[in-house]
Amino acid sequence: MSDYNFLMESRLSPDQMRVVNQLSRAASTEGLNFYLVGGAVRDLTYGQQTVRDLDFAVEGNPQRILKHLTGQSLAQREDPSSTTPRIQGPAIVAEHVAYDARVNAADIVFSNGVRGEIAATRSETYSKPGAVPDVTPGTIFDDLRRRDFSLNAMAISLHPNSRGLLLDPTNGAGDILKMELRALHSRSFFDDPSRIYRLYRLGERLGFKPDERTQRWLDAALENRAWEEANSQQQRSELAAILREENPGRILKLLGEKGLLPGLDRGLTPAKIPHDRFAKIRATAKIVPDADLFLLNFHALAEKLGSANRARLAREVFIHKEDLKLALGLEAEAKSLARTLGGSKAGSPSRVYTLLSDQPLPVLLFLLAYFQQAGIQSRVKAYFQKAPVVRANLPRAELAALGLPPGPKFEKIIEQVFMDQLDGKIRTPAQVDKELRSLAGIKESKPVPAAPSRKLGGEKKAKAAEAKAAATKAPKSEAEVAKPTATPTLPKGKGPKTKVSTRTYELGKAPASPAKATKSLPASKLRKGHLAAQKNVAPQRIKTKPRR
Repeated sequence: MSDYNFLMESRLSPDQMRVVNQLSRAASTEGLNFYLVGGAVRDLTYGQQTVRDLDFAVEGNPQRILKHLTGQSLAQREDPSSTTPRIQGPAIVAEHVAYDARVNAADIVFSNGVRGEIAATRSETYSKPGAVPDVTPGTIFDDLRRRDFSLNAMAISLHPNSRGLLLDPTNGAGDILKMELRALHSRSFFDDPSRIYRLYRLGERLGFKPDERTQRWLDAALENRAWEEANSQQQRSELAAILREENPGRILKLLGEKGLLPGLDRGLTPAKIPHDRFAKIRATAKIVPDADLFLLNFHALAEKLGSANRARLAREVFIHKEDLKLALGLEAEAKSLARTLGGSKAGSPSRVYTLLSDQPLPVLLFLLAYFQQAGIQSRVKAYFQKAPVVRANLPRAELAALGLPPGPKFEKIIEQVFMDQLDGKIRTPAQVDKELRSLAGIKESKPVPAAPSRKLGGEKKAKAAEAKAAATKAPKSEAEVAKPTATPTLPKGKGPKTKVSTRTYELGKAPASPAKATKSLPASKLRKGHLAAQKNVAPQRIKTKPRR
């Protein structure tokens, strides 16, 4: 069995993991059994690298968990003995909540951008095809058995005592290994006709095929045109799910070939699906990989429907007023921004960054998809690719090392350095340091001068020079003549009285220069000195006295 704690930590994004941890801690605080269910568990089991929306089921009232999503930190309500991972950073809040009281469920957009649903576990019964089901509270196993396909009928426990335990009462994990879509009962496509679209959508995304029995049930539903019985809520939810797919154009093309597009909206026909538009939108995903392309996909789908049908369809798909307004005015906003990018307000990279930072993300993605002018493309791409790299390497540690404490002034200086780096005014570390000191008002410290060396006295100076000369003097070779040494004076009255040179030479070694060795001799003694030198005998100066 897979380790689902490890799978959640490794496959869910950091923002998704924060939502899981915060909600499970809130449920634990309220004493509720809480589960991750549906598509997220399927994608984790199948090994998908990207998990889309998070769906949660709770055995109890979801309102008891929703009250924790108010922005108040959960630290005061945390149980120290709980095994649920502690929440890191500020608490996540619910920015948008669409609550359905009939099924006791809430669609939520969290403050970090994660989408999800929290619903009470329930069982459902259908009075007729396509009817709104009758709902009764149930256990987690009741909730899993009411679902569409076995691979969507799995849950992961998030209770502290059983966190990571997989619940799979219909063997969905086995069908994932076989790459099959298996409906849970024969009336599945008649009770909820939107499951017909879900089968084709999941089959295109995952590459799965229906098993033999499910294929027979599907053929029977298509033959009886069960898809025409889908209610507006089923149509709206499935159309939105298709537009959130990685390749909605391919799914819409398949549905057009099957004649199923009118079951999503009466105004849709194969001729009105702009496949080239969807291809351009997909290309932007290579530049901004994690971007939500839902608004752009809706714009492409509704482009040829006419203004009245476009507005009607937008009101059915978009719940929040801000999204509805942006969806209907997306192209006009993009054209206005394109004109501004060509004017004086976009004269420098820092101005471009400030301008684009104030725009909704779908408008920037629309520019990348449809405005191919080189200037617009380069500026928008730099906003998504270059600016994040510069911001990730801002010199926060260097500024803190200068002694400036965190605060508004700290952030203002960092932002100014960021803008200067975008404009190319700061490039080297030395320039960064200089700019930080200038903006922080910190003067550069002067280097401490080296201590002056003590002057030696005359005698010490002479000895030092002598020692230096002795150390650097090269040793003499054997061929060199040794330095002459003085010969001691003989006592008076001893030996001959003639005078010879007082210089002596070591036996066996010739003088360096014979001329120098005999220069001091008188002319009358030159011959004798020369002969002595030839015999390698050092001549001596001897004083002689006449004999008496």
